[in-house]
Amino acid sequence: MQTFTIKQAESIVGGLSETSKMPTMSISLPATLCKTGSKLRKVPGSVCSKCYACKGAYSWGNVQAALETRHKALGNADWVSAMVTLMKGKKRIKSSGLFRWHDSGDLQSLQHLENIIAVCKATPEIKHWIPTKEKALVREYTRKHGAFPDNVIVRVSGAMIDGPAPNAEHTSTVTSDPAQATCRAFENDGKCGECRKCWNKDIQNVVYLAH
Repeated sequence: MQTFTIKQAESIVGGLSETSKMPTMSISLPATLCKTGSKLRKVPGSVCSKCYACKGAYSWGNVQAALETRHKALGNADWVSAMVTLMKGKKRIKSSGLFRWHDSGDLQSLQHLENIIAVCKATPEIKHWIPTKEKALVREYTRKHGAFPDNVIVRVSGAMIDGPAPNAEHTSTVTSDPAQATCRAFENDGKCGECRKCWNKDIQNVVYLAH
């Protein structure tokens, strides 16, 4: 595995996302290219029908250009090595020991997921949270490779607001009732604070408030 400078690594992958809500960083892709999400956006009452990554700052031209750059970079042969360099070199990731994949967008293919897991295996000191609606890709990966590494939690996301959790080891759902939400970020200016439920394998399902 090659080693790059932070600047070189950022150039290869298109940079990371500065997430104000969370104690760490993320990497974002165009929500318009979500495989399952792009279909769910047309379904009333689905969690994607009000997708936050299709409005606000995510819709700005410069942000969209950055998202597309990151999407194109997925095919770069040095992507895994560059991501490992950023995981080990970025202060917010190192200090928190956490990383969240895809604050916008989702898994694109089995190869994409395999490359992500290669990054996770190379950074065992970091807990990786992968939220996804691509349950078929998750099943395909586990059939081919077995269980995910110990430092990885894959949360398969429910499709409908107030709907059931998917059939998966770890999941997330969305509710319209604040009393049912186990993620209480809405009470903390949208920030995680000290909460780490999303990365906690002892918590089978995390319930978010619709927004």
